[in-house]
Amino acid sequence: MAGGVILAIAATLSAILVIAGLVYLAGNGPRHQRALAAAGCEPNLSPDPSDVPCTTVWEIERSYTKLTTTAIKQLDADAAAYTANEGINLAAAVAALRAETTSATALETSLARFPFSAFVAPRAKVLVQAIQDRVKLLAEQARSSTLAQLQSFNAQIDAGSAAIETDMNLLHTAVFTRPTVSQEP
Repeated sequence: MAGGVILAIAATLSAILVIAGLVYLAGNGPRHQRALAAAGCEPNLSPDPSDVPCTTVWEIERSYTKLTTTAIKQLDADAAAYTANEGINLAAAVAALRAETTSATALETSLARFPFSAFVAPRAKVLVQAIQDRVKLLAEQARSSTLAQLQSFNAQIDAGSAAIETDMNLLHTAVFTRPTVSQEP
């Protein structure tokens, strides 16, 4: 009889401890998120989460700046090559458009894969879509068979470029702005 009472008490105590452990684990995620944020980290952005518990905000900003600076320089060079040839040399202008298409596609792909935080990711998706739309238009322009036809796309391309510039500025601001508690996921 005493053995049965001891067994019942041990089983009850074990159940209480298991329930307490589950309650503690349920709150572990939010506690971990707060600890990472306090350390200036973005969780789950490391390629191997077991390798590094977080990526610092500074590292994300630096990687983003390097990515966009390099891409923008290349896109500017491609656009300058197009501008230099659009009125005089169809083959060179088309080659410049194809180079710009390749550069823009590389930027779009890099941005789509970039480990943006949940706060920034929606803004990045808008930019990626704008780049994809412009790439389609550039590809269509590159299929032009005359200089006049080629130049007929310029206003649409300029409008797409302006939209991308606006979206890039908004994304840049979002990357370098810390979300408030109400903005965090």
